[in-house]
Amino acid sequence: MSCHTVCVDFELGPFFDRYAERYMESDAETVADMCEIPFLALRSGEAFHLPDREAVVAHFAVNMLAYQSAGADRADIVDIEVQEQGTEAVLATVHWHVRAADGTMIRDFRTSYQLVAADPWRILSYVNHDVVTRE
Repeated sequence: MSCHTVCVDFELGPFFDRYAERYMESDAETVADMCEIPFLALRSGEAFHLPDREAVVAHFAVNMLAYQSAGADRADIVDIEVQEQGTEAVLATVHWHVRAADGTMIRDFRTSYQLVAADPWRILSYVNHDVVTRE
């Protein structure tokens, strides 16, 4: 993993390692604990406004199930780019490789996470860098 940061005080590797571990274990409860409520997610051009913890847990559980169904075993961090936004917020773009147990690539993608309240960091929102084709 490489990490490009605007401010070296923001070491986010361990945070996203834990996020990936819990995500791949389908632990929606713990992933939700890493989030700010209300929460905003943007996937495939669609905004999901999640007003409470129950909605956040349900959102992650559905996505975790999709990864599990696709055979995902692990999510590796390729790179993290961090943009400082004062002392209590950052925008972190993570390049992920999701792989099956045999190492086969399932998904290669980037997601940007708005993080707040550095002690501990909490995810306020995320945006998947999807390419959406509209007809």
